[in-house]
Amino acid sequence: MASAHTRAETVAASLRGAILRGEYLCGDRLVELTLSQRLGVSQNTIRDALHILENEGWVVKHARRGAHVRAFTADEAMEVYALWAAIEGLALGWAMASFTRKDLQVLSQLVRQARRLALTGDVRAADEKLLALHALIGDRCGRPQTTALLARLRNQVHLLETLRHMRAPRSLYAQQTQILLHEKWVSLIEAGDVEAAEQVLRYLIHSDGESLAALLSARG
Repeated sequence: MASAHTRAETVAASLRGAILRGEYLCGDRLVELTLSQRLGVSQNTIRDALHILENEGWVVKHARRGAHVRAFTADEAMEVYALWAAIEGLALGWAMASFTRKDLQVLSQLVRQARRLALTGDVRAADEKLLALHALIGDRCGRPQTTALLARLRNQVHLLETLRHMRAPRSLYAQQTQILLHEKWVSLIEAGDVEAAEQVLRYLIHSDGESLAALLSARG
C-alpha cells in the first residue's frame, strides 16, 4: 500500500500536469472536496498535495479563501522575470565552468528540437524545450540553494507562459526570433564567453517579462 506521502506526491504530480496543460489557470480555485471526489482520494491527501504545490510556487493558500493557482499582477510578473534573470545570470557562470561536452550537446539538441516543433506549429512544446535549456543551467550550477530558487521561479514562469499561450500565443515569427536568440546564447556558451552569454540571457528573460507584463496590464 502506498504511503500517505507517496499518494500526496502522486496527486501533486497529477495537479501539476493539469496546471501545465492549462486545465487550471492563474487565479483558478482548487477546491479540496471537488478534487477529492474527482481523483478518488481523501481530502487530507489533497491538502498535502496542495501543500507540496504551494512550496513549489504553483499554488497559494489564503485563510477563508482556500487554495488557488498562483496569479500575478503585471508588477509581480516583472518581479519574477527580474529575479529569474539575476539568479540565472549568476548560475550561468558557475554552470559554464563545469559543463561537459555532453551538456553542451544537450543544449544544442534542445534548440534543434525547439526549432522543429515551432515549424510544425507546436509553439507551446517549442517553448518547453527552451525552458529545458534554462533548467540545465540550474541543474549544473553546483549551488543547491540557487538550484532550488531557480526551480521555484521556473515553475512560476511556466504558469505565466501557460497564460500567454491561452490568451495571446506567440506568432511564428516571434517564436522563430526567440529560437534564434537561444541559438546565439548556446553558441556563446559553447565558446566559453561568459560575459556575452550572460548579456543575451538577461535580454531574453527581460524581454519575455516585459511582453507578459504588457499582456497582464492590457487584461486589467
